Amino acid sequence: MSKVLRAFVIQLGVFAVLASGVYLMPYWVSPPYPIWVLVLIQASVAALISCKLGLPCWWRWIQFLMPWGLFVAFELQINPWFGLAGFVVLWLVFANASKERVPLYLTNNTTRQAFRALIEQHFVQNEAVENASSEGSDHQAKPVQPVHFMDLGCGLGGNVVFMAQQPEVKTSIGVETAPVPYLLARFFSGLRGGQVLAQDIWKTPLQDCNFVYAFLSTEPMPRLWQKVQLEMKPGAVFVSNSFAVPDVDPSEIWELSDARQTRLFIYYL
Repeated sequence: MSKVLRAFVIQLGVFAVLASGVYLMPYWVSPPYPIWVLVLIQASVAALISCKLGLPCWWRWIQFLMPWGLFVAFELQINPWFGLAGFVVLWLVFANASKERVPLYLTNNTTRQAFRALIEQHFVQNEAVENASSEGSDHQAKPVQPVHFMDLGCGLGGNVVFMAQQPEVKTSIGVETAPVPYLLARFFSGLRGGQVLAQDIWKTPLQDCNFVYAFLSTEPMPRLWQKVQLEMKPGAVFVSNSFAVPDVDPSEIWELSDARQTRLFIYYL
């Protein structure tokens, strides 16, 4: 059961118990009962039992605030259509959060510059060293092989566009299934280069890619590593932003000097 559905079931269960209590309460205490007290009970009990029923403990705040949000909306007589519209907008942007448990993480420019450095180190430097020894130090470095880049969950498409503009990169492709990010990524890549597909990462073939990047979450990493090992060829590179593959030592870890102190886990196949 997804976390969102589990949270809803908890709220519904607490509400059913609370409603039963309100139904029986007149035998001891005459109504009316302050609504804010009932909301406080609903929010507090739902928050307290969330950890016990399998939700991460930080979900307590969501469970506590949810009934209060509904209470305030009713008190202010906010049109329910606004709530529905807000939900639809959130789903269009963060659709993968409920299905794959992957939020919308955006890669910054510092990380993209690290891509540039990784290309020079892994795809250019080896041949440059070999040729320099045989042809002299004036030899211009050329890539061992053209770079075929894939961004699994490309968000707004910034990485796809950046990599498409690098001379060593022959193909730069991103896949995205959240509707709004996909449309924006498709628009920007159409203007500035690269290709964005509305495609599930699990249905995306990696056989022709030698540089695969992912900025997902801890949830899909074990399954994604199996896919990488099965489909990517020797000599390829897999890079995960912030989330390491469990129980697998990365070939390198790059710690970047950006505001969030990004860590890139690099795996050479």
